[in-house]
Amino acid sequence: MRLLRPCRPDSTPWGNAGRLPAAGDTLAVLVAGPIPPARRSLDRMDDAELIARLDRELRTDPRVLAAWLAGSRGRGDHDRYSDVDVWLVTADADRAGFLADWPATCDRITPTVYRERLGGAPVVTHVTPEWLRFDVSVGVPGDVAGRSGTGLAVLFDRAGLAARLRPDAPPLAPDPDRIAALATEFLRVLGLLPVVVGRGEYVVGVSGAGLLRTLLVRLMLEDVAVPDRGGALRLVGLLPPDRLAVLAGLPPAAATRESVVAAHLSCAQAFLPLGRQLAARTGAVWPAAMEAACRRHLADTLGVDVDMAP
Repeated sequence: MRLLRPCRPDSTPWGNAGRLPAAGDTLAVLVAGPIPPARRSLDRMDDAELIARLDRELRTDPRVLAAWLAGSRGRGDHDRYSDVDVWLVTADADRAGFLADWPATCDRITPTVYRERLGGAPVVTHVTPEWLRFDVSVGVPGDVAGRSGTGLAVLFDRAGLAARLRPDAPPLAPDPDRIAALATEFLRVLGLLPVVVGRGEYVVGVSGAGLLRTLLVRLMLEDVAVPDRGGALRLVGLLPPDRLAVLAGLPPAAATRESVVAAHLSCAQAFLPLGRQLAARTGAVWPAAMEAACRRHLADTLGVDVDMAP
């Protein structure tokens, strides 16, 4: 890991580069590993320059009370493929105006080829011409006490908000409502298998198998007891090796009857036992009647037993 540059000309790096920054530290930009050749061109912005531009522009807006790097850069476990997540805080009365002004503010920071607010949430996601990805989330002072300082690296804090951050974050526990919702959706999709097979819609069946695989991953992530499970593009180092092996061993789905059926059943054989286990542990309401009906439906229409090897 190499120190490229501080985000401010007057800032200094924290003492030991091997130490993760605390929320009250002055930020210095760290980039793990060598910069790829495509990033070395002087006319191409890199992630360190992007962070520096964000820092400079946000400081000029008095509505921004404090700003931090979040996500992998806040935790200090980013790599050269990581995006940039910025969490900033404005007064409650200023947030709507700040978000309305954000397109013009963003244009002063960098051109973008993609910029979209995520529904009604105070989060805007971006892609630059260099394909640097960054998200800006806008909080209010009341949100600060719900955040942990261990997952944030401060850019600036002119309102002293870092003192309100929790010193640490408890490991996330499996959410019983989410487990029940994942199980219900999994069974709903699995129960459509006779439709795509009966119609010969094997391309659609490949998509269904992909959805089941995604639901399985989400279920596995519910059982990861860490303070921050990170983004959607990182499973290695988060899921235990045995569960990664289960995912890696799922058969790929091709647009044939045999492949589509095998892909669906393999996902079911991994999902259902784990789902029942997590439901029992957390008190989640397991959709037992729906599972029994789905099993009967697959047996009656396709002659398959979910528990048998495909």
